[in-house]
Amino acid sequence: MAREFRHYRVLREQLDRHVDRATRDRLLFGMDSIRDGSPPAAKACWAMEMMRRLDDTLDEASRIKVREGCACVLSGESSIYARSLRRLRKQLSDEDAYLNEVVAYLDGTRPLRRCGEVTREGDVIHSVIGRETCGCSAVREGLREPISVTWCHCCKGSLLSVYRYVFPEHTCEMDIVSTIATGGNECHFITTYR
Repeated sequence: MAREFRHYRVLREQLDRHVDRATRDRLLFGMDSIRDGSPPAAKACWAMEMMRRLDDTLDEASRIKVREGCACVLSGESSIYARSLRRLRKQLSDEDAYLNEVVAYLDGTRPLRRCGEVTREGDVIHSVIGRETCGCSAVREGLREPISVTWCHCCKGSLLSVYRYVFPEHTCEMDIVSTIATGGNECHFITTYR
């Protein structure tokens, strides 16, 4: 028997955390036939329908919370990112110098490169994690039309799991500027702290 589609399993877990059981069951009804080995077009259709259901059923804050929790890769307190950022912070007390080093570190970290091409413009950090081709393995080969931006909040969740360690004492805010899956030319996120 084929393995359950990871994106379905993680979405179900996040819905269990953020919505009541009846809402979860209504959202997932009939959507469990997708598998890891399903054709790319079937995965993309599944993603389109799931995002339509989430958009139609949940308020924006709930949709974002659910999708951010679906991130494929999450960094924790002991991740290479968190450890490196703490080390940099100890070395640099000046926030401006520290932020410049953070940007250089995140932009140059290989082979991880999860944060993509990272630049700074004042207090804003720009991350471009993809150009021309969607980086999401679940939809990139099968997507034939733009999907709801709700889908892309999982990539945002991966980035947030890194960026929250830049200034753990501040609130990290991230916005999606554009994504390839939603019809843009690049996947571009901006991060600020308050």
